[in-house]
Amino acid sequence: MKLFTLGSPFALVFAFSFLIASDRCNSSHAAAQVPPCSQSDGSLGVRWIVNAGTLHRAASAIPFDQQQQYFGTPCTFMVAKLKTQPYTEWNSIATISIRSAGEIDHCCEAGIGAVMYDPEKWQFTPEEEQRNPAEYACKIADIVHAQHRLLIVAPAADLVGGGPDRFDRFIRAKIAASMAKCADVYEIQAQGAELDTHDFVSYVRKAAEQARGASPSIIVLAGISTNPTGRSVTAKELLACVKAVSDVVGGYWLNIPSGGAACPTCGEPKPEVAAELLQMMKAGMR
Repeated sequence: MKLFTLGSPFALVFAFSFLIASDRCNSSHAAAQVPPCSQSDGSLGVRWIVNAGTLHRAASAIPFDQQQQYFGTPCTFMVAKLKTQPYTEWNSIATISIRSAGEIDHCCEAGIGAVMYDPEKWQFTPEEEQRNPAEYACKIADIVHAQHRLLIVAPAADLVGGGPDRFDRFIRAKIAASMAKCADVYEIQAQGAELDTHDFVSYVRKAAEQARGASPSIIVLAGISTNPTGRSVTAKELLACVKAVSDVVGGYWLNIPSGGAACPTCGEPKPEVAAELLQMMKAGMR
């Protein structure tokens, strides 16, 4: 197997009881190192978070050979179970996504290099974690770092409630700062603002500044979506968002969502928008 591996098998000693007992981020374990990312391997030279299941369903628009060129490198956090094909043979970082602290008790199999904690205002994240996401992120960090894996935190802006001003309220709540201090990668869920480039850029820049203020060496990524909450967006509009924040983030979480329990309003996926975006990015980086 050629999968890029940062982790070791899950140690039973780090049971969930330890997670609950810990009350702050005070890990004495050294985390794994985020591998370097460049264009030397033929990729776009930016970091990605992508979901293997989503990519598999997008193969009609983005053939597997093109997917591997874009995402088959250590620049990519590939969210999937290790058995997902053909991605097990790629040189990306195998990543597991958890939506509650309790899920860490069943994580992770050998070969997993990173864990992404994705707390949101939904049924998958307990209310206590929604109110105190940083506290739980730091508890998770103790376990993940003890396993020599990376921790990605990706809190949704709706943790402070809904409405068009949720991004401003999220910044005022300083959630980015409090969660970044325990993580290796901070992902800004900004896709809900991407239809207004000004709002998108403002939120990403403020969140990135806040995260780096708490942890200067942290890797910061921004979320983009081909159909945020079911709304239409063009590749050109996405490219404008990507270019506008390329100086403050190291890459992007590329979402190609479909309707379901995790996103009931997403509707049909739009892989063709992602394909066009990637081609435009490739052309712009030549």
